[in-house]
Amino acid sequence: MNVLRSIAVTAAAALLLVVLGVTIAPPPTASAAPENLVANASLEAGAWPDCFHASGWGSEGEWAFVDGHDGDRAVAVTIGAYTGGDRKLLQTESDACAPAVAAGSTYELGVWYSSTVPVQLTAFRHDATGWTYWADFAVLPASATWSQAVATTPAVPDGTDRMVFGLALSASGTLVTDDYSLWATGTDEPEVPTVTDNLIVNPDLAEGSGDVPDCFMLAGWGDNGATGAISADVPATSPAGARSFTISMAGRSSGDAKLLQSEAPGCAPGVTAGTSYELAVSYRSTSAATGLTAFQHTATGWSYWTELGELPPTSGWESTTVALPVVPDTVDRVAFGVSVAADGELSTTGYALRAITPDPDPGPDPAGDPAEIGSWEVLDAPMPVRAIHTTLLHDGRVLLVAGSGNDGTAFAAGSFTAVVWNPADDTYLDVPVPYDMFCAGHVTLPDGKVLLTGGTEAFPEEDQGPNTFKGSRKSYYFDPADDQFHPTADMAGAHWYPTLTKLGNGDLWAAGGLDEKAEGTVLTEIFDSSEMRWLAPGEVPQTWSFWGTYPHMYLLDDGMLFYAGGHTFGNGLPGTGASLYDWTTAQMWDVPGLRQKDLRDQAGSVLLPPAQDQRVMIVGGGNTDSNVPAINLVDIIDLSLPAPEYTPAADLPGPGKAYVNVLNLPDRTVLAADGARLNRADDVLTAAIFDPVTNAWTSIGPDPVGRNYHSTSLVLPDGRVAVFGSNPADNSFEQRISIYLPAYLHRGERPTITSAPQTLTYGEVFDLQLTGDVTSASLMSPMSSTHQTDTNARLVDLPIVGAGDTRTAQVPANPNLLPPGPYMLTVLDADGVPSTAEWVWVQ
Repeated sequence: MNVLRSIAVTAAAALLLVVLGVTIAPPPTASAAPENLVANASLEAGAWPDCFHASGWGSEGEWAFVDGHDGDRAVAVTIGAYTGGDRKLLQTESDACAPAVAAGSTYELGVWYSSTVPVQLTAFRHDATGWTYWADFAVLPASATWSQAVATTPAVPDGTDRMVFGLALSASGTLVTDDYSLWATGTDEPEVPTVTDNLIVNPDLAEGSGDVPDCFMLAGWGDNGATGAISADVPATSPAGARSFTISMAGRSSGDAKLLQSEAPGCAPGVTAGTSYELAVSYRSTSAATGLTAFQHTATGWSYWTELGELPPTSGWESTTVALPVVPDTVDRVAFGVSVAADGELSTTGYALRAITPDPDPGPDPAGDPAEIGSWEVLDAPMPVRAIHTTLLHDGRVLLVAGSGNDGTAFAAGSFTAVVWNPADDTYLDVPVPYDMFCAGHVTLPDGKVLLTGGTEAFPEEDQGPNTFKGSRKSYYFDPADDQFHPTADMAGAHWYPTLTKLGNGDLWAAGGLDEKAEGTVLTEIFDSSEMRWLAPGEVPQTWSFWGTYPHMYLLDDGMLFYAGGHTFGNGLPGTGASLYDWTTAQMWDVPGLRQKDLRDQAGSVLLPPAQDQRVMIVGGGNTDSNVPAINLVDIIDLSLPAPEYTPAADLPGPGKAYVNVLNLPDRTVLAADGARLNRADDVLTAAIFDPVTNAWTSIGPDPVGRNYHSTSLVLPDGRVAVFGSNPADNSFEQRISIYLPAYLHRGERPTITSAPQTLTYGEVFDLQLTGDVTSASLMSPMSSTHQTDTNARLVDLPIVGAGDTRTAQVPANPNLLPPGPYMLTVLDADGVPSTAEWVWVQ
């Protein structure tokens, strides 16, 4: 839920931001204020404000005193020519000044501000190891007059004893701040009005003199032109004094808007885990896209819960009643509303939430039949490492590499880890790691070894920003024959977050990331896999252009590369955000059509199956620098056309999200699972299957484990999907493995491959011995994934002819379609059920 809300909702406020517990609050009422934990909160004491210091990195700022919000002075900072970094006023990081906090508690913080540009709400925390970044809560809009930003923190992590916070200026402009506040959220709880069995406060919207009824808030995301207003038009059966709230939407291009119960203390209804509830609301809508959405609250904050169904347009007032799923463990509050996601008007009133007696015979799983949508399970034993890099080996085991695992303490101690996981018996083998492979690039070589290169030479220094890691030149390969890493010659330059893309001749293209100075590298590199060495820069055609960090780069059937626009950290590249690239001549051409190119940070992308169709899909994304809510836009490009361009496809179902794992399945569909709305926060528990034939999505049950930054996924030879990791803003790490069993694993007997060659050559015609009503055959590359991405993953169609148990198949002659190396050979029957894979080598 976590919503950025302006005092007045206007047509200019087209972007309704869903953020981590943040509101732009109206002036406080005359109620008694809780104890403010910020020392010298009004900045009045001291020649320079006592207990505050000017902080930041990168672009320099000019500091000055100006007229205060509610006193004699405030502090202004101006950046004249922004090039990078930020400037912010923070509480001094000392025992006497930094506010003390209690682990497990939540706090409400506030800052009054005015700004010529959007600014970012940032917090830092202290534990026994020192001070560290905690979270970026939101981007707040520019404001010519004084506005107050108010945020509720997640539960304070264990070991944390102090925190500081402030607004960060990261653009050319001026920011003024004053009157800081911080208090425990339990210190000023309003008394909850007595109600009958309806748990909703102010259910008929009768109370409240502002623009939104008391205990409600206007929420949403995207660019949709939504405005809201209170109306006296209500159903005839409404009680005296009842009002409605109307959301008008015009010119929508993305997102939705909805009226939800506020997350302010005493507003969103409390619920009991394991109990069932029934909700009701009256509505009237002229929009073609209206539906019920629910959110849930746990100790870690608010998050999306579930979609409860679409509502048809209606010219008159209608009431709808829906049963919520059983409340999960750890959930203590819920909120719900009617969302509008297409032009039109939506009016609502008469909200209700009541506990109901559980049905002794719940019937079928409300998520649906596993034979239609699949099922999820979570393995009991946690991974022994913070797996950030995952590679399926040609023997069916999985290499899990952490390096330092984004843990500065482990880096300082030289403690770098990796294991080999055997899915057959859920066991782990420790592997010695020679250097910090955290955020390296990696790929499976033609001989089945795994090349890992680049990574971390140094963590950021204290006065530097969070993404100023220094890159490494080191290069090693992992050999499944002895389960050891072996050195190759170093790369020509250092790379932190590089992309490695296979070429049709078996060599590797590499570029992107940060160099040994923590600056974007413009060096392109080539690895000669036959000689196992990196070429010198003079041997490689150079664009001298920065491709970003982990750029999504695909090999096309003509040998050219395609930059899909997906990346990590901040805005997309200049221009259209996507490009064709002839690496042999270092020429690049912009490709049009990609929507929201600056919101494709941590997007998912995939070469749609089969690879012969040459279609790439990009899904969702956000912007970890500005921390605006992620999008659910999906674009597809057909690169077989003479003038390719992205075109809009059906939106990803549910809220927008970044960190989305997108991968091909052996039945020639695509899974999109996991993700989060904000930078390492606000997990979105949704999943869906995309059919490239119909270009349509089907929602399925979500991964039971919330996952965001540093999550990965891959397809196992038996057709299951393994999902690993998550590294939220508190820098904890999710070490449970989720397993998705697609629908085809619930449909009975599978076809089998009883005989197939172990090695294949380009253009070769060969026989397959089979069982089942087989209609097609495929080769799938073993995945090597990090940051939700493997641009080398592909499913290649093998044309087959014949009938019965013996079929004749042919390997495509074009190595650009399937670069040399190990592949998983599968066949698919008429019911869309694939066989277990057999390993073959294409050479």
